[in-house]
Amino acid sequence: MPDTNVPLRRDDEDDALSAEARMRLALGQLGTKAPSGRGGPGSPAPAIQSGPRRRTRFARDSEVPVERVPSPARVSGDAGHELAEERAARQRAEQALADAQGTISRLQTARSRAEQAAQAAHAAVEEREATLAALRADLVRAGQREAVLTKAARAEAERTQAEAKLRQAPGRGTEPVRWWLDYLNTPRP
Repeated sequence: MPDTNVPLRRDDEDDALSAEARMRLALGQLGTKAPSGRGGPGSPAPAIQSGPRRRTRFARDSEVPVERVPSPARVSGDAGHELAEERAARQRAEQALADAQGTISRLQTARSRAEQAAQAAHAAVEEREATLAALRADLVRAGQREAVLTKAARAEAERTQAEAKLRQAPGRGTEPVRWWLDYLNTPRP
């Protein structure tokens, strides 16, 4: 027959107590002692209370002792030396990365400026080519105009020479009326 002196527990109280017991065990491993009273790994479970349930009280600052755990920076021996080397290597790598990013930024700026200068140079070359084409067209027109003027000057000179020959031709006077009269007075067969 089961022992009737053992108090019965509810499931949620059991879970809360086991969690509390684990926490106290963990605190005990860090050097603090679990407070005496209910709970703990070896203590009996509390009996079911018939009255109002007690509210859980949480610890406040300075109520729980704090134990310092040595930080990795204070590790001595080879592990501390290796850790310091790793930190120094990381700092060097981060610095190298920052330098590389700065170099990339400077090179991108230089490339964009070079592209702008190349575009400006291409635009200037195209403008000069257009100007040269216009000047060549003007030169051709000027050459044609000069050729026309030269032809006109030659034609004027030839006309002047022809007029001079006509004036000097025998049988024809310098006056056109006389020539016409001579022609009209001439007998015809």
